[in-house]
Amino acid sequence: MKVILLSLAFCAIITTGKAQSALLANNTVKTQSANAVKPKADAMDPKKNIPENLSAVNFSEFFLKALKASDLVETFNNTGPLTVFLPVDSAFNKFSKGRLDSLLMPENKYDLIELLTYHALPGNVREKDIAKHIKRGKGKTSFQTIAGAWVTATFNNNGDIILTDERGGKSNIVTSNLKQKNGVVHIVSAVLMPRLQPI
Repeated sequence: MKVILLSLAFCAIITTGKAQSALLANNTVKTQSANAVKPKADAMDPKKNIPENLSAVNFSEFFLKALKASDLVETFNNTGPLTVFLPVDSAFNKFSKGRLDSLLMPENKYDLIELLTYHALPGNVREKDIAKHIKRGKGKTSFQTIAGAWVTATFNNNGDIILTDERGGKSNIVTSNLKQKNGVVHIVSAVLMPRLQPI
């Protein structure tokens, strides 16, 4: 397996795992079809940074709210280049409102930081770059996120890229290569979950 080691000095992550435990309880995230959500490629302005574009579109309101709750807006605005796997609101809506509200509470800030940074890679990693590394890895490759945890990429039978998180959850890349001033965004069909740390 080809392992792409991507590291970035970012911020200290202190994880309790409690909020993520609540988020995951009795929920199994399934891969959606690639037709589940199709934000237009021109929905984001390549001259704007990632948080600016999130503020301008209507399909990622929870992710932006979570960035604000975790004080990561400036980090995602000023750090770069970054590659963000962006779950749209319909992906977060698989979880109950109570669980999502719990994740936004101040006492769960570090769990939220880990969850959000698990969706970001350092550098400009385009869809074709992911595909190239999958082929080089003979069908599988792994990328280290800025949270320090890993996301695995493979192809399905149709040749589509599938992301697998550390808990075995799978997500499609639905819309790819949305250029940003400080990186690139790929819309994904499900929330990626890092492996929970011991409490």
